[in-house]
Amino acid sequence: MSAKDADSYLAKLSADKRATLEKVRRAIRAAAPDAEEGLSYGMPAFIQGKSIAGYSASAGHCSYFPMSGAITAQFEDELAKYEVSKGGFRFPIGKPPPAALIRKLVKARLAEIAKTAPEKKVAAKRAKLADDVDALLDGLEHPRRKEIDAIRKVIGGADKSISEGVKWNAPSFRTQEWFATVNLRSKAELQVVLHLGAKVRAGQKRPVIADPNSLLKWLANDRAMATVSDTPADRKALAAIVRQWIKFV
Repeated sequence: MSAKDADSYLAKLSADKRATLEKVRRAIRAAAPDAEEGLSYGMPAFIQGKSIAGYSASAGHCSYFPMSGAITAQFEDELAKYEVSKGGFRFPIGKPPPAALIRKLVKARLAEIAKTAPEKKVAAKRAKLADDVDALLDGLEHPRRKEIDAIRKVIGGADKSISEGVKWNAPSFRTQEWFATVNLRSKAELQVVLHLGAKVRAGQKRPVIADPNSLLKWLANDRAMATVSDTPADRKALAAIVRQWIKFV
């Protein structure tokens, strides 16, 4: 991948198309001086971790690609005079978009990439922790493994702030603190211990938790046991309890 690929692409164009796209190229370069040039989907593009901008020429027009449909939507008003598609927009040969607009598009794409990078790291970490739980359960050969996996999905899916891991040698869940642990000792019933962190809170008042299906048995003011049957109604009820519970963690 190098600028020579872009040079080769532009060299094959007519003089007017090449001049138009060279202006686009310079505007992108000015907005992203650290980006590398190359080809993406057969067209010249700038890459900085991911593709941040691309451009091309067709028979009767040229096109700019912000490499993100969200970016195109974000600048809908400023792109109103162009023929816009989900992936980019067309502009006349000889009339490239203003450099100021290209700069905005590039900076918005770079900001989008920077925002998603930490999210991907978090997702990768969560996947690793979930793998650790799988490995733990694989080794135990628990008779209620299928139901445990189902309830893991219920708890983990109750709120996007919830992550899973191994704590107290059992599948456990946390936001900023650990708040739920599957009771692996129970073989006859599927049980989840709900708590308010790893340490007992002195003077803790019992949280007010709506429990219409009567899943909870309170063990202390900061601790309750949820016994859950393998039914859609109980899974839904547990998810509702979890969403309430994490507000007190």
